[in-house]
Parts: sequence; structure tokens; C-alpha cells
Amino acid sequence: MKYSREYILRRAFDVFMQKGYDSASISVLQKELCMSRGAMYRYFDNKEDLFRAVIDEYFFKLFERYLYKMDKQHDYTVDQFIKITYRRQKLIVNVFVKAGVTHLVFLNYTALMIQAVKYYPEFIVRFNDINKLLISHWQQALKNSIKQKEVRSDIDIDIMGILFNNVCIKESSSHDCEIDDKEIFSINILQDINRRKQVIDYLYSLIKI
Repeated sequence: MKYSREYILRRAFDVFMQKGYDSASISVLQKELCMSRGAMYRYFDNKEDLFRAVIDEYFFKLFERYLYKMDKQHDYTVDQFIKITYRRQKLIVNVFVKAGVTHLVFLNYTALMIQAVKYYPEFIVRFNDINKLLISHWQQALKNSIKQKEVRSDIDIDIMGILFNNVCIKESSSHDCEIDDKEIFSINILQDINRRKQVIDYLYSLIKI
């Protein structure tokens, strides 16, 4: 069988999700991927290198899609940026839903990100850079809205930028997590996105002129 880098990343992602980093030894990965160690090493130096590539593919690339073109456009207002953010969050949710993600899988994904903090040396730095970039976009949108007299000029732009960003990246509701069902997970996560939109719209209403 001819293996590709994409195939290895996809299967390794599944293994790391199911077993965690520590339990996914090279021997386990070989068995699960049905390939020799030599074939695997043609693409990756070791397990650590493979793990970093998996995190890049299935975490950071999602954020790249989310941030696509945002770093080049600086003329949007808060109202426009809220709409952009909502659309892109729904895009990310659709990726999970189409992949058949359930609550259990989502928990495994979250656990994988926690392991990345330990086993991916640059993970925290890269994640913080993303967070800072998102905050800076909110702050620029606030400045643009003030300039267009859509938002009060007496607000603290730095603090408001952090508040808007925090609403967008944190869950806004709780759900029954006992049932591991794809349809229920899809409904719950979409409800959460809509709830975030309600919260951020309310926050915006407090500073509008």
C-alpha cells in the first residue's frame, strides 16, 4: 500500500484522540496505521514530530481558516466584525458536524489540546499569538466604530476588545453531556454559537450611540 502524509496525519489524529499522547507509542501507531516504522519515518522523524504535525493540521489550520483575510482587512466596524465572527464560528462548527463529531469525541479533542501544551514546545506561544491577534481585531473594529460615531468614544478600547474576544471563545451555555449522540451534539453546539451571538449583541448594545 502506498501511504501519503495526509493519510498518516488523519490516522495518527484518530490514534492520539483515542489513546492520548503517552499511550500512543510508535509500536501502537505502526499497528493502527498498518505501516512499517521505516515507512512512517520517511515522513516524520519520530513520534514527537508526528504529534506536532497532527496539532498543526487539526488545530492551527482550523484557526487559519477562521482568521482567513482578517489580518489584511482593518476597516470593519464592530457590527460587521460580529457578523464575520458569527459566520466563521458556524463554519468551524460545520467542520466538526460533517466529521461526525460527538460530545465524547469533542472531549477527546479538548484533551488532545491540553496534551499539546506539554508535548508541543511552541503551542502556548502560538496560541497566545492567535488570541492577541483576535483581540487586536476587536480593538481595531472598536476604533473604526468610534470614528464612524457608531460607538461611544468614552469606552476603554483595550478592555472592551478583551471582553468581546472572551465572549467569542468561551462557551455560553451548558448542556446534558451524558448522551453521546451526533445529532444532539450538533444541536447543542449550534445553540451555543447562537447564545454567544446573543451575548455579544447585548455587549455591543451597551456601547452603541
